[in-house]
Amino acid sequence: MAGWEDSSKVPLSITEQGIYNLNHRKSLADLIARAMQIKGDLDVELFEKAVPGIVNTYPIFRCRYKGEPVVRSLGDVELDYMDIRHMSVAHITSFLRQFSSSPMDLGSDQLIGLSLFRTGEDEYIFLTKCHHIITDGISLSLLWAECLTAYLSMSAGKVYESQVQITDFSDYVNFEEMYLESTRGQKAYYYWRNKLELQREAVEKASDEEIASIICAEVNHKIEGGEFAQIQANASAAQVSLFAYLCAAYQLTLCEFLHHDFWMNTNLSLRLKREHRFILGPMFRYANLAVCRNETWEEKLNRLSVEIRRAIRSAYAADSIGPHGSIGHGLNASNCFLITFLQAEEHQEGFTAVYTGEISDWVTVNDQLKIRTTPLPTRLTPYGIYLSLAVFGGQLRASFIYNVNCFSGELVESIVNRWRMRLINGSGEKMPSL
Repeated sequence: MAGWEDSSKVPLSITEQGIYNLNHRKSLADLIARAMQIKGDLDVELFEKAVPGIVNTYPIFRCRYKGEPVVRSLGDVELDYMDIRHMSVAHITSFLRQFSSSPMDLGSDQLIGLSLFRTGEDEYIFLTKCHHIITDGISLSLLWAECLTAYLSMSAGKVYESQVQITDFSDYVNFEEMYLESTRGQKAYYYWRNKLELQREAVEKASDEEIASIICAEVNHKIEGGEFAQIQANASAAQVSLFAYLCAAYQLTLCEFLHHDFWMNTNLSLRLKREHRFILGPMFRYANLAVCRNETWEEKLNRLSVEIRRAIRSAYAADSIGPHGSIGHGLNASNCFLITFLQAEEHQEGFTAVYTGEISDWVTVNDQLKIRTTPLPTRLTPYGIYLSLAVFGGQLRASFIYNVNCFSGELVESIVNRWRMRLINGSGEKMPSL
């Protein structure tokens, strides 16, 4: 297969195809945005050189998508600088909200936006916004880390050289294509296609009253210490993975609060596999987990454990219930839920609270600068609730990002508290009635 020097011959990955098709079916802001606050003596000119210099080494970030059939084109990425010290805090908040959620055109726009805003004498906000077709949150955070490393090295008078990539996103697409052509890949493809086809009628019925607005709010939750140790022990005693245990508790909790059928996707990133950890681009491993109301806690744990293992062992190469799939592209947001999971030790991967959208503490990076991640005022998701989980540093961080047109803040708080109780107590007599 051709490499990025001939990008038009690199086929779209399965995820790219799904997002591209969806983008042309309906108006959906499928964006990811991150904001970093910077305090100190920042060399703006050097920052403007260092950040695009890193970003442009990865062709996936330079992609645009045009035509039918879709053809990629590549264009260099630039960083925009704007002095907004004249704005009040309220105006800055409103400006960032609008700036981070403005749509991107797949064919003409730069699909990763790099912006540095000066908000005070020695205060800045570095905003990164990108279309989901070219990257995911994990890739974006890895890119952040490399950009910052490059700037710090260059500001110290050193020459920074990007890490040599043994593989890149085109190699991953090649792996995916070869997998689908294999006997194992075909078996997995037909399994998932047939599994989801059985749900087509129910999905179409649930899609009649689509909620157009996808403005969201967020509830963050952290479990650590003895409580987290108890949850890990519970999963171990049940002989299931921590992820299966978290999924089962989430499903059972939603069944208690929702009185209609719903569909739930899980998302495991290939970054957890060593061979794909440093490939930047949109790579997901989706599984549609069936939601069953009439089963015991033990039955739910065992069933989800089997389904998750099957998903991990196969490339998910079929329609997906939810906004990235052709079956569920019109699914009412209140019927669609997602849980994403990241598990890594902080000292190994450098993962921080940026993954869960929480505000991090100030971190001193050198004698002149300190930084912290800060959430943007709003996030967009077409799901009813998007539960983002991260396990690192001996704690579990959970962000419940919910569509405000589907749920109230009070209801989501109740769901969060009930989910936490179930994680700790399991099921049965220890769980109080609603």
